[in-house]
Amino acid sequence: MGSFDEEWAQLQAAARDEQLATRLNTSEGGGAGGAGPSDGLTARTEAQRRAADLLETEILPDARREGDRPVDDLDQAAGRMSGWACAAGLRTASEVWAGKVERLTNQLRAEAGALRDVATGFAGNELETMHQFGQLGYYSPYGQFGPYAGGMPGSGLDGIE
Repeated sequence: MGSFDEEWAQLQAAARDEQLATRLNTSEGGGAGGAGPSDGLTARTEAQRRAADLLETEILPDARREGDRPVDDLDQAAGRMSGWACAAGLRTASEVWAGKVERLTNQLRAEAGALRDVATGFAGNELETMHQFGQLGYYSPYGQFGPYAGGMPGSGLDGIE
């Protein structure tokens, strides 16, 4: 594995390339509109789950390992300087740093869980929407559309009053 800076640059480049984004668009004409050719909400649940897996399997262990390294060094230095006034300062710095590492790893775990929750929520909402359209007779999860068996013209809600 390369240096931290190289790995960080690769992760940043990958994040820029993937552009995992949830975007809300408004209807055409006026208002705060979403950019891009797509209308509606875009959510890529598999990408969100992969990002959560990456956080838990690679980034979290690396953050813990690299974060603990200075703590060990500070503790060793404080031990070598026992009896000196600076030893107490080194111990305090070690404790503060360990607390920050703990907060970072807790935040990474929380972010991974939130990504999974969002992915599950979007998938559930998609199924619920399909079910509701199915009750109206305009959408079937099997790819057939109610009175428009060949597909739904326009938005699929044409003629509904």
